[in-house]
Amino acid sequence: MAGTLDVESHWLPWLTILSRFGLIDGYAAIVDDYPPGTATLLFLASRVLPAAGEMAVFKSLVACAQLGSTLLFVMHTGRAGISLFYLLAVALSASFLGYLDILFAIPLIVSLFAALENRPIVSAAMFGIACFIKWQPLIVLPFMAVIWCGQAKALRRGPLIAAASLLTTGAFGIAYLFWPQIWNAFYSAFHQIQWSAEALNFPWLVQILLGYGVQNINAPAYALTALRILFYAIYLLIFTVGALRCRGNPEQMMTFALVGYVAYFMFAPSVHENHLFLAMLLAIVLWSRSQHMRTVAIFLAVYTNLNLACFYGVTGEQPFSTGPKFALLTGAIAATGVLSFVYLLRLLFMLPAEPLGRPLVDASDVLPGNVHV
Repeated sequence: MAGTLDVESHWLPWLTILSRFGLIDGYAAIVDDYPPGTATLLFLASRVLPAAGEMAVFKSLVACAQLGSTLLFVMHTGRAGISLFYLLAVALSASFLGYLDILFAIPLIVSLFAALENRPIVSAAMFGIACFIKWQPLIVLPFMAVIWCGQAKALRRGPLIAAASLLTTGAFGIAYLFWPQIWNAFYSAFHQIQWSAEALNFPWLVQILLGYGVQNINAPAYALTALRILFYAIYLLIFTVGALRCRGNPEQMMTFALVGYVAYFMFAPSVHENHLFLAMLLAIVLWSRSQHMRTVAIFLAVYTNLNLACFYGVTGEQPFSTGPKFALLTGAIAATGVLSFVYLLRLLFMLPAEPLGRPLVDASDVLPGNVHV
């Protein structure tokens, strides 16, 4: 693992700070825009491997998250093909570049499959854990809440109230332990002022067309406002249609959630190059339930990795010089992404009212001895 600059400038220093000050005071001393779950996992990994060096601790944590999330796909699908595809899809992000998105993969995968299996309490609890590791899952929270509320109607009121109370108390307890830094981190994460933080999306395309080049630049206030209004409008349209059409159909609601998240990546300002990771993961989960999502999942995996590779290659160093040719290359990719989103949006509103389909079983793709869970 070579890693991006974040490994040397953020994650390894975090381990030093957490080892010196402990979890609570260490998180306060970090002063970054990450929720406390990431620091907690780094802290626990350092305690499990007290004699190991910081890089070894970091690599071990990432490797365990990558292996564990892959095994979850095997367990829930029994399909070697999709599980291997997932492993390869996250390899550049996790194994080579050292992004920490892989850390929320396990709780998010459990949450998504639990929602598909009508287990809203488990789904909500694991989704909350994912949000405390990175903020990005919050983008699809409204969609997931619609699923949970619909499924909760079939549960007995007593256990439901107890579970809701426990989850709420836990969330407030975590917020209290890490206050006020958790709020400062949340505010900082959602109030950045860049056009695009190397995300190949609509703001990046606009930046190129306006002649600002291919570096991260701060956008004027009016431009940020316009981009946010555009994103909010598209997102609210997707959510409203999904909430009205997909009651009682978690699979279709997650499809709307996927498109809503892609809208965030493609149109919101200050999005980073690694933020499409969640959409890729969600698309692969949906693919495991419906062959209709195969093309979408493959395209998102390719686009996600292409975005990372353009800026960091496989070693963490930019493989191309940042001249006019690089602007043309990244601008063309961004334009392809925007056009693909329009096509995806068109397909979304053409979805049939019935479920997309059950998990596909291919005798050549099922692991020996595995049973679909």
